[in-house]
Order: sequence, then structure tokens, then C-alpha cells
Amino acid sequence: MITYNEVFAYQHLYECGKECLKGVLWKSSVQTYRLGMLNQCSILHNQLMNRKYKSDGFKRFTINERGKTRLIQSVTIAERTVQKTLCKYALKPLLTPSLIYDNGASLEGKGTDFAIRRFKKHLTWHYRRYGLQGGILICDFHDYFHSIDHNILLEMLRKKIKDDDIYNLTKYFIECFKEGGLGLGSEISQICAIYYPNKMDHTIKEKYHIHGYARYMDDFYVISEDIEKLKEVYEYIKEVSKELHLTLNEKHTKIYRFDKHPTFTFLKNRTRLMPSGKIIIKLTKKNVKSKRHWVKKQKKLLDEDIIDYPYVENSMNTWLGYALKHKGSYNTINDFEKYYNEIFGEEIMLQKEISKDLKRNNQLHIEEIKMLERIGNAINESYIRENNKLNTVIKSVQQCKEVSR
Repeated sequence: MITYNEVFAYQHLYECGKECLKGVLWKSSVQTYRLGMLNQCSILHNQLMNRKYKSDGFKRFTINERGKTRLIQSVTIAERTVQKTLCKYALKPLLTPSLIYDNGASLEGKGTDFAIRRFKKHLTWHYRRYGLQGGILICDFHDYFHSIDHNILLEMLRKKIKDDDIYNLTKYFIECFKEGGLGLGSEISQICAIYYPNKMDHTIKEKYHIHGYARYMDDFYVISEDIEKLKEVYEYIKEVSKELHLTLNEKHTKIYRFDKHPTFTFLKNRTRLMPSGKIIIKLTKKNVKSKRHWVKKQKKLLDEDIIDYPYVENSMNTWLGYALKHKGSYNTINDFEKYYNEIFGEEIMLQKEISKDLKRNNQLHIEEIKMLERIGNAINESYIRENNKLNTVIKSVQQCKEVSR
């Protein structure tokens, strides 16, 4: 059994503290924490061992992601350390073994790329056996994180967590969200949200024998050769949603027949299963439109000297790397790149000139280093020759002395 004292060993706190620093070292508060991390981990360890640890509270702010405003409730770096230790050494080892393989969010080795690969694999598996027979049920929970019921979640966790101290600390972190539900920005929220509908996942896979089922947090799909079976599964999902106090998003929940060649959306990707079995995945229009607004906004910030062009270029390359995975969006990406080049034409030319200057300077620097190496080698060879001559003279003198004796 996993025990509280084992989980919150000082070494675990220190290792998780170092992991929490990644990607946020530009923050002054994190830099301060890093300087005194040994002492900070010691303080956290004493508080935890004495069962007197208290949360530092949340920092609340909103972000706009893919056209949707989200409330983020972030925690301090010290609290992140404690939560990561709890998740890494207690919650994940206890909860993840019971998850289905196709539960693809927020776990090591998984993510959106994993979910899309499994989605394509399930479609291919279905087509090879049943062709265009049957269809797909696409579902989405509305306001998922804020709808999670604390009492139901804690009852689920109590069955898995045998150590009372681990359970009480987990319960404390969950109940810190006083408005109900779970907040975005907390690692405990992520692992609990993955686990919450786990019973539904197993029932669909094992009772209804659905091979083509996967869930990515609040988005999931069911693929079957029988439309009536999909309707039956849909009724079950509505029942279990009521039990879990969740609400299905009726706008995004629908059964699509493959023989009608529909376009359905999963994880913000438009997908079609063609009569030939080819799977076409494209970016959604909303995704491209929001990125166009982003380009205009970045241009305005650049003109006001709030950001510099390399920052914009890095962000753009990141998005293009994601977009290029959608083979069906070739023309869309080309049009978008033309639009981007029109907006940032001057900055791109300037960046190219800077790159050329840097290359020239680097080339001159390389030539200087080579010249210095040649001079050094020549001096070294000269020194070796002179040294050999001196050794020869010394040997001759010694031989003369021996002869005179």
C-alpha cells in the first residue's frame, strides 16, 4: 500500500519542485523559489509531515482559447510542487491502472496526437471489416470541469485511496474549489477529470463491446456497424451523465451515418471517411479564422514595440507544425501562409537580412578561428623542431664529456 510518508519524502518534493520549474523560470517568483528551493522543500516537508499544510489560494485570470473564454485558477510554485508530488507518487499509480487505453488526455505518452492517431486507427479498423456500414456517435460534455460533483468524485477516490492522510489531502485540494467543480490550472483537477467518467468508459468497451471508442477528457466518440446499437449507447450515456451530474452538449452530440459521407468534428478537426476508405482530416474554419485574428493582433503589438518578431515567428512555426499534420488542409495552409506573409512582409525581409548578416559574421568568425588554429599549429611545430635540436645538442655535449673522461 502507498503510504503518506513515502509519497512526501523530501527527495520526492525536491525532484517534483525541479520539474515544476520547467518553462516558467522567466517569472521572478519562480526564480526566487529556485534560489531557496532546498529550504522551501524543507518547509513544505515539515508542514506535510506535521499535517499542517495549507493552500496558498488561487490566482484567477481568463484566457481565450480557440474562440472560447476559459477561467484559469493557477496555484503558486510551492503548491504546484506539493500537487505534483501527490499526483506523481500517489494518484497516478492508484488511478491510471484502471483507465482504458483509449483515455488519451494529460497522461505521459498521450495527448491530442495520440487521440487523433487512435481515432484514425479506429476508423480504419471499422472500414476494413464493415466498409461504410454503421456510423459514429460524437459526444461532448458541456462545461465539464465546473460540472464535476465533489461528493461523487470523492466517493470514487475513497475506493482507490486506502491511506487516510493521502485521501484527506486530496479531498482538501478538491474542496479548495469552493464554487464547486474543478478549476483549470491545477494538476489534481486534470487527473481527477480523466478518472471521473471511468465507469462509463469501461461499460461502453466491455458491456457493449465497442472497439472503436475513445475519450479525450470531455470529448469522446463511439463507432459501430449498427446504428441501433449507437442509439442504445447514446441512451446509456444520457443516463450515466445524469448520475454524474454532467450535461451533454446537444449541439455537438450527434450520430453520423458513414454511407451519407458526412463531415464530423472531433478535437477541433473536421473528418470524413471516403468510399475508398481514405480518411481526410482538415482544420476547422473556426480554427483558421481565430488564427487570422491572432496574426492581426500580433502585428498591432509588434508595431507598438510590445513584442518582437522572433516571438511571433516562433509562435507561427509552432501552429504550422500542428497544422501540417492535417494532410487535407494543404490549400488552407498555403492560403494562410500567403496572408501571413502579406501582413509581416517587411519584418520577414528584415529577419532574412539579419540572418544573412549573422551567417556572414559566423563565416568570418569560423575563418578567424581556422587562421588562429593554423598559426597555433605552426608555432607548435616550430617549438617541437627547436626542442628536438636542443635535445640533440645536449646529447652531443654529454657524449663529449664521457669521451673526455
